[in-house]
Amino acid sequence: MIKNIILDVGMVLVDFNWQDVLLKTGLEGEAFEAVADATVRAPEWNEYDRSVQSDEALLACFKKKAPEYEAQIQEFWDRNIETITQYSYAKPFITSLKESGYRVYILSNYSRRTYELTKESGLDFLPLADGAVFSFETGYVKPEKEIYHYLMDKYQLAAEECLFIDDNAINLEYPRKIGWSTILYQTFEQVQKDLKNYL
Repeated sequence: MIKNIILDVGMVLVDFNWQDVLLKTGLEGEAFEAVADATVRAPEWNEYDRSVQSDEALLACFKKKAPEYEAQIQEFWDRNIETITQYSYAKPFITSLKESGYRVYILSNYSRRTYELTKESGLDFLPLADGAVFSFETGYVKPEKEIYHYLMDKYQLAAEECLFIDDNAINLEYPRKIGWSTILYQTFEQVQKDLKNYL
């Protein structure tokens, strides 16, 4: 029986619109692709979400990957807060799940820096949830198995009572192995329909 609904943040409760922010820096074509590859599409972006290394070290790493675009990478970094916009349905969705008797938890890859920048705007739904685990708090990022156990241990959750909604299929593989129910987020309307099969 499902008792706990676990929600990802990026592309589930908020839009991570890094593309528009990069465009605002004046990048296009090959330059756009180079900066994207040096930042949000680089393996090191997971390390940004992990937040073990210092922000200064990570920013230097991004710039080293595309030194000819150092100024644009700096501007993108400085405008990071603009990448996060909360979806209009986020708070009503959480509220409706709570009113239906479910506990709601957040499980997200999210950097400490972005959290501090957006906790009072894009993340202002957090007080509605029963708990939250962010990668920057744990030193682990999805799909590393430790972050899922961290959530269960912190809130004493039974695997068979958990349903996890995430937009990245790879992040759902391990939770299924340990007994969580899962829904791959594609659209909000699709998630609402899929939820009816579980709840």
